[in-house]
Amino acid sequence: MKISHRFIVPLFALFLFVQVDGKAQNDNRSFFSVTAGYSLPVGELAREKLNDPFAGLTGSGYYGQINYDFRIARWFGLKLSGSMNQNTTRPQPIVDIADRRVEEIKGFINETTAHTWDTSVSRWKFNALMVGPAIFLNFGRVQLEGHVQGGYVKVTSPTVDMTGRFESGENQILVHLSPASTSGFGVGAGASLRLPIAGPLYFHLSGDFLATEAELKNVAVNVRVGNYPEVGIPINEKRFVGVANIGAGLGISF
Repeated sequence: MKISHRFIVPLFALFLFVQVDGKAQNDNRSFFSVTAGYSLPVGELAREKLNDPFAGLTGSGYYGQINYDFRIARWFGLKLSGSMNQNTTRPQPIVDIADRRVEEIKGFINETTAHTWDTSVSRWKFNALMVGPAIFLNFGRVQLEGHVQGGYVKVTSPTVDMTGRFESGENQILVHLSPASTSGFGVGAGASLRLPIAGPLYFHLSGDFLATEAELKNVAVNVRVGNYPEVGIPINEKRFVGVANIGAGLGISF
């Protein structure tokens, strides 16, 4: 009976891997790693919704994370993580709100021409310090880890400044969204894969989901058109917000 070479080569490679790594179990109990990568918003800040200036305001970004794992048993332990996210701001929801206010005010200032916008925005910030149980699956020196966590989360909304100009050259438009911060309890879950490089050094792949219920108080979108009195749109609501992070980095076991 003939066996195709395309089956022999992978089986032989797997045999060598088991023989070499199977004798080199990672018996270290502590794991420290640093990762960075791509971040996507989840929750209400990522979805567009009418009459909510913050809905759809958050875009993709990047994050950095530090992890420390301690194995109590070979398959079970604790994971401590600290992460910092910075996500882009999409000003279109604020533009839509401002456009409606401008159209309402134009008749009072005898302005009939169209307008354009110049925008300046800062980034959303989502920082977290989490701890929770972790499960470890060991395949020689390769390790798969999964965890659930809870802890402290701080969310900071961005600054949005917009300047509008009418084609008439009169009645400048100014729009401002002030930043605000909120903090509280958050939850997280994720998994990571550790691939040995040399000695205690390993390559770390990870994916995490972090979320909290944020309440940004005393925030308003302020719109001023020419000499017409400033119009403020207050924002005082709770929102379910979060980030999904995917990244890679290096770690060391000891």
